Amino acid sequence: MSHTLVTGSTAGFGRELAFQLCTMGAKVVLNGRDLKRLEETAMDFQDAGFQVARVVGDISDPEACRKIIDHCIVQFGRLDILVSNAGVGSGGEFSKTTPETFRRVFEINTLGTIYLTHFALPHIQETQGSIIFISSLAGFLGLPYSSLYSSSKMALTAIAQALQVEWKGTGVHIGIAYVGFLKNSEEKRVLGPTGELQPTGERKTFRLQSMDKASRAIIRLIQKRKGRMVLSTMGRILYVVLRFAPWLIRIILMNTQKKARKIYEPGN
Repeated sequence: MSHTLVTGSTAGFGRELAFQLCTMGAKVVLNGRDLKRLEETAMDFQDAGFQVARVVGDISDPEACRKIIDHCIVQFGRLDILVSNAGVGSGGEFSKTTPETFRRVFEINTLGTIYLTHFALPHIQETQGSIIFISSLAGFLGLPYSSLYSSSKMALTAIAQALQVEWKGTGVHIGIAYVGFLKNSEEKRVLGPTGELQPTGERKTFRLQSMDKASRAIIRLIQKRKGRMVLSTMGRILYVVLRFAPWLIRIILMNTQKKARKIYEPGN
């Protein structure tokens, strides 16, 4: 039975992934920044008969990340799997984005994953377990009106690739999953250019993947100890086209800028 930490697991995809792991017998440590929501989520899981622990903490703070990992060891005595899921979306025109927003997105999406991985590695090495980075299809290339989010997720590829080489032969599994557009709850918000929370915008342009299917794919990635997984048919097509005809993607992006602006700047 695996002992797993899923960050950002009080709502949305993180919660669904934690739930699916629990149904397979994993002992899961839930994490989030909102203590009330975290406690409610833990209670829901316990009422369903799952063995879970909880630890509040903002992953953008390195000391909080150290405490999160320490809490996992205190609760279960070991850590087999770390799923770095916590993140924040962002959208808006680059020239209108403030330095504070740049910093905040990278602190959460990139540095948060780095901090957690750093503190978790010694424990994962002991159990010869897995560290999973949750990236995005937006991490394949810089998307217009989402340059900040794209770059923060693209950085995870470099980290994963480097660690896969550094830790080869140690028994530590490093995997990265590129998740597409998900059927998120209506309450989901992203950071706007000046740091304000705003709706994700209309996405009928994209075929949305269910969180249930995406969660099951992540679990297969862990079970098969794969280095990379691209979720959804659209994602796999995008990956292939980017490899062999990147010029085509650029043409498509140039021709869909107005649609992209409506998604990431719905008020304009």
